[in-house]
Amino acid sequence: MNAEALFRAIWGDVYYAKNSSTITVHVRHLREKMGDSFEQPKYIKTVWGCGYKIEG
Repeated sequence: MNAEALFRAIWGDVYYAKNSSTITVHVRHLREKMGDSFEQPKYIKTVWGCGYKIEG
């Protein structure tokens, strides 16, 4: 799911490019809470040019 789709699904609002860091920050916080890391993710994986996917 890409950032625009996530933004609309979660906040139900119009997506603006300037808000794209909002998704990144929330994903980072989720990773921290789950004990996951960006470098070697177990659960939330970044799919470059596309968005994120959940694995587990």
